Amino acid sequence: GKARAGHRHTMTTESADETTILNKTSTFQSITSRTDEKDDDTYRKIIKSRLATDTNTIVVVLDDDPTGTQTVYDIPVLTSWSEQVLENEIVTHKSAAFYVLTNSRSMTATEAEEVNKVIATRLVNITQKRGLSLSLISRSDSTLRGHYPLEIDALASVLGEKMTTPVDGHIVMPFFLEGGRYTLNDIHYVAEGDDLVPAAMTPFAKDK
Repeated sequence: GKARAGHRHTMTTESADETTILNKTSTFQSITSRTDEKDDDTYRKIIKSRLATDTNTIVVVLDDDPTGTQTVYDIPVLTSWSEQVLENEIVTHKSAAFYVLTNSRSMTATEAEEVNKVIATRLVNITQKRGLSLSLISRSDSTLRGHYPLEIDALASVLGEKMTTPVDGHIVMPFFLEGGRYTLNDIHYVAEGDDLVPAAMTPFAKDK
């Protein structure tokens, strides 16, 4: 087994701290017993229905690493972002949502900042010209490896400059189902077997 400087906990997540290893089964049973849980297919149908009816909103996800796009399907993924490519996806293909794989996690901070600003500027120009609403999402690593908050700040600076409503803040949602990463009460966990280990106690915390 693995030796850890933490303690196991089988009670509520509210009393857990950053050194508490939770039991995955009992923790999730406790959560789902208190919520009106829907299965994944139900949520997908709800999202697709809203995208289909709201033809004025374009949702674009900027992905800094290929692991994100590997876990999605039935959605376009662009690997280049010239104004012509972006406009073609929005105007010609009429995509309500699509990914742009920037691979910016492998770039320097300066390069990553510039790429995000360029893409955001082009998307704002295209959508504003056609009277469309833009919903921009930055998909990165749930354990915050990469250029956070630099990339978010870069996007916010462009949106604040070019749109009438400035960006008031960031909504950070660390979650990666396929990788067994969950956030409960502001603590991010990595699933190891039936343990939920705080990310700060895993090798992710040392990964630069």
